Amino acid sequence: MKKHLVKFPFLLLSFISLTLTAQGPANSINGQRKIDEIISRLTVREKIAQLFIVSFSSDPRNRSTIEAEALVKKEGVGGLIIMNSGLTAGANMINRLQSLSKIPLLVTIDGEWGVAMRFDSVIQFPRQMQLGALADESLVYQMGAAIGKQSKRLGIDVNYAPTIDINSNPRNPVINTRSFGENPEIVAKYGKAYMLGMKDAGVLGSAKHFPGHGDTEDDSHHTLPLLNFSKERINSLELYPFRALIEAGVDMVMIGHLQIPSLDSSGKPSSISKPIVSGLLRGELEYDGIIISDALNMKGVSEYMSPELIPLEAYKAGCDFILMPERVTEAITVMEKAVERGDISIHSLNMRVRKMLSVKLKQGILEDYYKISNQNLYEDLNDPNYLSLVSSISDKSVTVVNNRGNLIPIKELKREKIGYLSVGGDRNGKELAAELQLYAHIDTIVLRGKYSQNDLNRALNQLSDKSIVIIAMHNTDARPQREFGIDSNQIKLLTDFAQNKRVVFAYFGNPLALPQIHNYEKFASVIIGYSNTIYNNKSVAGIIFGSVGAEGRLPVTSGTLSPGYSVKTEGDLRISYGIPEDFKLAGNKLRSEIDTMINDDILAGRYNGAQLILMKNNRVIINTSYGSMKTDMQVRINRISGMIAHLPAITLLAERGKLSLEDFAGKYLKRRGDSRLSNVLLSDLLMHRTDISDADSYKFRYSESNKEALRRVVEYVTLHNFEDFVKDEILSLIGMDRTYIKGDFAYSNANDIAKFISFLRSKGVYGGLELAGEESTKWILNMMHYYSVSPNGSIVWYDDKEDIALIFLNDKDDSKMAESQKINTGDNLRRRVIDFLTDI
Repeated sequence: MKKHLVKFPFLLLSFISLTLTAQGPANSINGQRKIDEIISRLTVREKIAQLFIVSFSSDPRNRSTIEAEALVKKEGVGGLIIMNSGLTAGANMINRLQSLSKIPLLVTIDGEWGVAMRFDSVIQFPRQMQLGALADESLVYQMGAAIGKQSKRLGIDVNYAPTIDINSNPRNPVINTRSFGENPEIVAKYGKAYMLGMKDAGVLGSAKHFPGHGDTEDDSHHTLPLLNFSKERINSLELYPFRALIEAGVDMVMIGHLQIPSLDSSGKPSSISKPIVSGLLRGELEYDGIIISDALNMKGVSEYMSPELIPLEAYKAGCDFILMPERVTEAITVMEKAVERGDISIHSLNMRVRKMLSVKLKQGILEDYYKISNQNLYEDLNDPNYLSLVSSISDKSVTVVNNRGNLIPIKELKREKIGYLSVGGDRNGKELAAELQLYAHIDTIVLRGKYSQNDLNRALNQLSDKSIVIIAMHNTDARPQREFGIDSNQIKLLTDFAQNKRVVFAYFGNPLALPQIHNYEKFASVIIGYSNTIYNNKSVAGIIFGSVGAEGRLPVTSGTLSPGYSVKTEGDLRISYGIPEDFKLAGNKLRSEIDTMINDDILAGRYNGAQLILMKNNRVIINTSYGSMKTDMQVRINRISGMIAHLPAITLLAERGKLSLEDFAGKYLKRRGDSRLSNVLLSDLLMHRTDISDADSYKFRYSESNKEALRRVVEYVTLHNFEDFVKDEILSLIGMDRTYIKGDFAYSNANDIAKFISFLRSKGVYGGLELAGEESTKWILNMMHYYSVSPNGSIVWYDDKEDIALIFLNDKDDSKMAESQKINTGDNLRRRVIDFLTDI
């Protein structure tokens, strides 16, 4: 007996400790006491009101906002759901409503693709169908975590996501692109990842729309859909993802408005059906979390009976929280009378109020709400890492479904004449053209507005002399009821054109539209871009030119193609202009400092304009221009020409056996009578280990004399103008046709130099073509910094350890500048980038 007395307290404490650890603060002793105290002082009416979640927007004149304010003050409703709002105004309205409430409000959002679904000026994440095209769920988890962080920043603790309906009906008007797709396992796996990402960020998710809204042809916003399936079919298919999320610990399940005779023969909508809510979800699936109705103002349920009666029916069915009811004051009165009659027990009501208060306790808002600060609100919600994540999702989900003859990625640019046509490119037609122009010179036509069939025909005729034509359809519609925005006459014109032409067709819309694109097989390549966002446009351009490899797979059956179908293409052949996964390097702070540094120089009159490119891991993360310059303007780069001209030329000659880098320079210049070169190695000249203008020098330094000696060596060996040699052999092959050299001066732009650096870091391979060997390119990279610093402050610098390149050019003419007039901008930028790397 003594033995048991010794062990019992330890076991009891261990049990309490484990319970608190596993279940969190909502079940802590002090927390429960606080909840008990609140419940004890609430009236029956106030308890009922705690279960209601009402809508509002940032507009104080909006009817729902006016009603929400009155309901917070007079009834003490428990929660809010925000509708379309301005960013700062929406945050201010949340703060205002919170300040009016005696008990802090549970703020919620229906933000399936992020808070941008309800707030303006915020980055929008992809819809779930595009996520379903990813090869695994890792980015889905990251997106869930990012949406969770955005929500917390706005004082939001519940997001009614993810949608885990299985999209098994291509005519579904309401779920459609909101679903991860057709495969139940992927829907379950990706839904779980999304939910866990939000949960780890401190935001509750809600699996919806129970028991499954995927196989309907009606929209429950407008009518009550009928699911005439057997219970066995629903159990094996529709319920599969719900079981997975319940087992994973989802905090909330939302009940849809569906008529399902096999589950409830009464004809009641599922949201007010006791057999479905209490019998199936709570009973058979043993779900013990929070159950919430879908919005009770939707016609799928609101036309079933008087609006003030519906909340009571949802409550009696087993719903814990009542979302967006109509006639709230009357509905509370109806429920209050039900308590008086004994239709609702006080115990039942107290338990559901306890759930609401426990959620608030868990989220840390039971005693004091989170006041949203407007300081840096826009910047926080548009964090560069979120931009990077969206870019990565686009790169890995955009799907190629046809690639006859491996047309993409396009490799031999020198041999191709490429044209581009945007159909309906009012939005992103011009932007895609700019992305494509980063890789090659492309003739562009963008059809906007109400263009005619004749306009389209004329555009195609203008591109008939091109060897490859890229056609992008930008004016799409995700809805099957609108035929996905596809005009069959236009499609016929495009496919007829493609019969005798190599055409890359990019459709920025729903993959379910593929059957509407009759004879799409006539296009040499077909790319599904999911939606017309700038990120998907960037990814499509990258896939076409090989900076990005296509990895996406169809999330749904599309015509004869099954879910999971994909065509892989090569990637990492050229520079990528998407945003890298590790975007910290180009964070707001660094970008702001760089902008300030350059703009201060312009204001001080040091130069009138500048170009800047910052690359990390062969991806351009900053590409911008300042003042009077544009990113594609030609600049005289003078000393930087050593990198673009002399180094490739001399190393290529060495690779071809025309000279040796370990030869003395005098061997090739002996007829010039330059005795200073007799005992100077070419490698020493290249590496600036000597200066032939200073006999006593043996140190790293830039020398015009060295540069001139190298020029003469190349000229002597090739017996023709070295500039043409370089231009023909290298520059045009990697898309740098605009780079040219005249006399002793080179002219180029930052983008073309970036391509050249990519060519070098890839050991002489660019766009799938190999021109220079590893040894040659190693020499050039080693030399790059020493050929970079110019008196006018320009710089071309590459760090092979961190794989970072910085290209800064300005329009200051340095041909007559004295060293004392040197501007340090380029080197200062380089030092700041290094410091920033060290800091992170």
